[in-house]
Amino acid sequence: MTPERTQLKTVLITGGGSGIGFETAKLLLETKLYRLVLLGRSRPKLESASEELGGIAENVSIFTCDLRDSTQIKKTIEKIAGSYKGIYGLVNNAGIYPLGGMKDTQESVWDEAMDVNLKGPFLLTQAVAEVMAKNREGGRIVNVSSTAGILPNHFAVAYSVSKAALIHLTRTLAKDLGQDNITVNCVCPGIVRSPLHEAYHTSKSELEQFYAKKGASFPLGRVGEPRDVAGAVRFFLSDDASWVTGDVFVVDGGRLLL
Repeated sequence: MTPERTQLKTVLITGGGSGIGFETAKLLLETKLYRLVLLGRSRPKLESASEELGGIAENVSIFTCDLRDSTQIKKTIEKIAGSYKGIYGLVNNAGIYPLGGMKDTQESVWDEAMDVNLKGPFLLTQAVAEVMAKNREGGRIVNVSSTAGILPNHFAVAYSVSKAALIHLTRTLAKDLGQDNITVNCVCPGIVRSPLHEAYHTSKSELEQFYAKKGASFPLGRVGEPRDVAGAVRFFLSDDASWVTGDVFVVDGGRLLL
């Protein structure tokens, strides 16, 4: 039986306008268990995502917010919690992928990577966990890191370090928030078809060649699809994961086995 609208669990997703975030939104809505809030800086992108979700978009709302600004985050979370009488889940998915090794990574690039990929998830978790604790019903937090946080990409030092730190943040917060029945887990995707890669290829054919070459080298013979990762996120938000916290779930087609 489908839960009544008032019984739906509210889940916030950052970076929900495309890629893994968008597929996670679709997958969660298919369960008919959740009400989604898409968070980000670009309202047009969020509106487009909400429209693309079609008939199920009645259970989707959008809020614009600079995810690096603690004041904006606190005000936004207060509005969301007030509107929906609490928050059940948070998916910290938004991220950037700056290229550059140690010699050619500028300080500004390093700072931006840490702000978006690490500071943002921390500030959001800080604000959301306060709401979850007050409700006394616990909650679920899922961070989307990367296999680059485990096996660093030498050509993406700022990205790799920020994602490694996000893994450690996951484990640290899992220990901290367990007393409030809040689980904190992490998903580490390998190479997945997403907008992150599109910016670094000059044409669609070049991008497809990249995916084909990389995928052929993996044990499962292909790169990932956003939905492959969305399934892992859905698990951590589900009742089946109620006794799982501090976990780091690699979804990479076997890439780290190479």
